[in-house]
Amino acid sequence: LAAQKMHHRGPDDDGYWNNNHFALSFQRLSILDLSSLGNQPMISQCENYVLVYNGELYNHRDIRETLENKGYRFRSTGDSEVVLYALIEWGTDALSSFNGMFALGFINIREKSLLIARDHVGMKPLYYCNLNGNFVFGSQLDHVMHYFDPQYLNIDIDALNMYMAIGYYFAPNSVFKEIKQIEPGEWLKINVNGKKETGM
Repeated sequence: LAAQKMHHRGPDDDGYWNNNHFALSFQRLSILDLSSLGNQPMISQCENYVLVYNGELYNHRDIRETLENKGYRFRSTGDSEVVLYALIEWGTDALSSFNGMFALGFINIREKSLLIARDHVGMKPLYYCNLNGNFVFGSQLDHVMHYFDPQYLNIDIDALNMYMAIGYYFAPNSVFKEIKQIEPGEWLKINVNGKKETGM
């Protein structure tokens, strides 16, 4: 149902992936690579990593060339696969080399970890909630809200007043105390044991 709510964000394809610890859904709007090779969630050729990515990486050709020189071979022509293999090769250090607008989720199956990140300007929104043992993220507030009983979500009066005054609220706030935004340029990594790391 949450994926259906995102259909307007990407009518060209919908994708799903899950294992015992994680589940991802994605609605695709095809821009750089119109073929099915750009569909998401995108799984690495070794099948140890999975990516969902919303945005556009302006320097993806330069990063692709660097990765090809390291031995990576690409199946698609778009930027999503470049993001996937850059994160595999350099981890969170790859984010500082990304020139573009994006929000992403990256799963390391071996580590049993999830990385979420947002571009440095904050062009693409990214909401998350860690509540009652469940970690949920999405590109819209209502996508994240859908997974939780409303009785567990409390209005953030200060954020609501900000929204009423100027028409938006600043990250990391949302209208609910329990749902936060990743700040521009921020990343958050969490594993199945609940251990979290953050950085900029």
